[in-house]
Amino acid sequence: MPLQLPLHAHWEEVLERGQLLRDHLEQHGAYVRHQWESQISWGATPTTGDGATLRERAYELWWLRKRTEGCSRSSFDKHYGSFIQRLDPRHPFSDGSLMGVIESTDPHGPTRKRLVNFLRELSELCGASWNAPLLDPLQMRGRRVHHRDQPFFSDQEIEQILHNAAQRPHRRWQKVLSLMAVYGLRPWEAWIAEPSPTHRDCLWIPVGKKNSKGTNPPRTVPPYHPEWVQTFQVSSLLEEAAPQLNNLAVAGARTNQQLRRYGFCLPGDGQTSYGFRHAYARRLHSPLHRVTDTHGALFMGHTVAAHNKAYRQWIEGQADPLESLSLG
Repeated sequence: MPLQLPLHAHWEEVLERGQLLRDHLEQHGAYVRHQWESQISWGATPTTGDGATLRERAYELWWLRKRTEGCSRSSFDKHYGSFIQRLDPRHPFSDGSLMGVIESTDPHGPTRKRLVNFLRELSELCGASWNAPLLDPLQMRGRRVHHRDQPFFSDQEIEQILHNAAQRPHRRWQKVLSLMAVYGLRPWEAWIAEPSPTHRDCLWIPVGKKNSKGTNPPRTVPPYHPEWVQTFQVSSLLEEAAPQLNNLAVAGARTNQQLRRYGFCLPGDGQTSYGFRHAYARRLHSPLHRVTDTHGALFMGHTVAAHNKAYRQWIEGQADPLESLSLG
């Protein structure tokens, strides 16, 4: 049982804390076998008053919180639920259970940093103690975080993908892939995209993405290879129906499945349908267009902070800051 003291605590402080703990346990009958043995069902999983296990209760409590922030169930399971399910079913908030989940992630990756914060908040929400001296150092605070590369399709790869898609009898998927390629859409946005009522060859995305701070506004999206609008017959494709989905949350998975089925993404290469979106970001910030980070974030439907975090490596200087000065 942890004493909740730092590792460098003086021995007298450890002794005093241990004696206090012993007194507390003795007051509650912990040293009288028949008093606590009758309260334990050996081998059973601890449950809450409604019969749910502590792990199940933690899952539901955290889902209620994230749902009010606009999180979808699929996104919740990907970023939170899958980690909750890894906790020990009998003692989910024990040090060993929490350490096992934390240490299953890359110590130098961004997931580790977010995971420790999440488990700490989850423990507090469920009324469980958090052994900060033991668990907080696992966050590797102060160490450099290694971010994954943003794999993108080259223009040549995009043209080949769309050419191959046009040869197949699935025109609805040709629509999805073409809109994502030309306009850098998220997969689900290809299902709701409309022709812009005010700007020629642009798209209108009527629904913004939900996030913890609210919902991003609807937006207009321009093409940054305008010739692709004609080349890939975007106007006529917009009149076609998109493939049927039971839920927009599975749009990404279904699109990735199509790309793999036709050999456009190979297993293990790290490439996904977001390769179109990353290519669009790289294109609009290229020396040919030099779109600012503010406008880039607007066109792609997220905040400037999120845009810079994801695509900073591709955002070049927009103008010479010395150009207007007289230095002579």
